[in-house]
Amino acid sequence: MGGEFLLRHAYRAADGRCYHSVSREGKPLSLRPNMITEVYFVMAFFELHYATKQSNYISRGETVLKTVLAWIKDSGTLNQSGMDTSLSHLTDLGHVLRMLLAISEHNPTKLRQHKEDFTYLTKRILQHVQRSNTVVLETVQSSGEVEGADGRLVNPGAVLEIGWLLLKYSLITHKKELRKQVMSLFVDQMFNAAWDPNQGGIFTYLDVDGLSPTQLTWNMKLWWPVTEAMIALITAYKMSGERKFLNNFSRVFDYAMVHFREERHGEWYGYADNEGRVTHTFKGGPEKGCFHVARCLWMCSRVVRDIVAAGGVEK
Repeated sequence: MGGEFLLRHAYRAADGRCYHSVSREGKPLSLRPNMITEVYFVMAFFELHYATKQSNYISRGETVLKTVLAWIKDSGTLNQSGMDTSLSHLTDLGHVLRMLLAISEHNPTKLRQHKEDFTYLTKRILQHVQRSNTVVLETVQSSGEVEGADGRLVNPGAVLEIGWLLLKYSLITHKKELRKQVMSLFVDQMFNAAWDPNQGGIFTYLDVDGLSPTQLTWNMKLWWPVTEAMIALITAYKMSGERKFLNNFSRVFDYAMVHFREERHGEWYGYADNEGRVTHTFKGGPEKGCFHVARCLWMCSRVVRDIVAAGGVEK
């Protein structure tokens, strides 16, 4: 089965890395310059253990989990693996936060076991809040902002995802002030800044000073920021009852159904230009897999079900 194949071929014991892609025979093809593959590896093997109860899955999952947590805290270890961690990248912190929350879903004792890790990640993430608490930047250093285009970069999809992850964490841990800050800055303000008022959709990247981002895809509309916005907005509505979150969720949902959904065969396309025209007709590739859309629709349906069970939405 797939789990056994990954055990044999995806994990590189020498340094704890996991291959991003391998051949049909299991030959290594590529590594990512960040830890996202390792994060997904951990999530997958914890889930495999919960489903099968096979000890080899949880054993390998725990091994890679310890490696990832060491990387996020120890730049020397990361650098030995070919990753540059002289700067703090919000996306990496979000990956690890997602991983810890995911493995705690079936085993709440993980929340207590990794209490210090959650605290550390939250503190690091909030260091990306700059300019008098008005913006969340993708890349910072310990002293604050980084000069140049990289230092001005805002990654709306990552901010929105971290927003709903922190909302979930704040609810579990009863951190009301964190919830208030995240709902305002990571969800409400980020959505309003990233939503294209003319063409609809979420900009892929923004420059905090209003300059043109250097990323060539900055004004494209991609599937994954839309999915993160949907989860963040419906979660914020459930927690706050503020109608603006529900209205914005409906706007994003309608955009996705019109521009990404492929009615005849199902699933979503992943890439559209600024005007919302599909630019790539494949539905699965090196970046777009089956994760974001399925997670989004599943999570949103659960939240909507909870809202309806609690008395329905406001009229």
